[in-house]
Amino acid sequence: MDGIDSKILSLLHENARMPVAEIGRSIAMTHPAVTERIRKLEEQGIIAGYKAVLSPKKLGKDVTAFVLFKTSNCLDFQEFCSQSPDVIELYRISGEYNFMMKIITASMESFTVFLDSCSPHGFSSTLIVLSAAIENKCLIADNVE
Repeated sequence: MDGIDSKILSLLHENARMPVAEIGRSIAMTHPAVTERIRKLEEQGIIAGYKAVLSPKKLGKDVTAFVLFKTSNCLDFQEFCSQSPDVIELYRISGEYNFMMKIITASMESFTVFLDSCSPHGFSSTLIVLSAAIENKCLIADNVE
């Protein structure tokens, strides 16, 4: 992967629907050359996929929280989380807690109901998100030449 690939990745991260021709104009390359580089990045697994970024607020999901969770039955807890629509990310972590969940739900009331449903699996510590200072930051450095 070189600097041109990095520029392509940065542009796609910013807008995955950017036409290949526009990417080519931005980096002074032909459409076929850009298409080939993108194909290679996909084949190498560097580009893992393309997706729409949804707005939780527009979908009526106003509460975001991170929940640290300690359980003695990790597999059951993972299954519980996979069935919960409020759990959008689940990480196995080191330290006192086994897991960190990212929860997005409609209200504090629905969040409380979710926490209550977790209690048979173990105990938790909750961090409510007040605002997002940095989100979805590109993994490619901006100063790539």
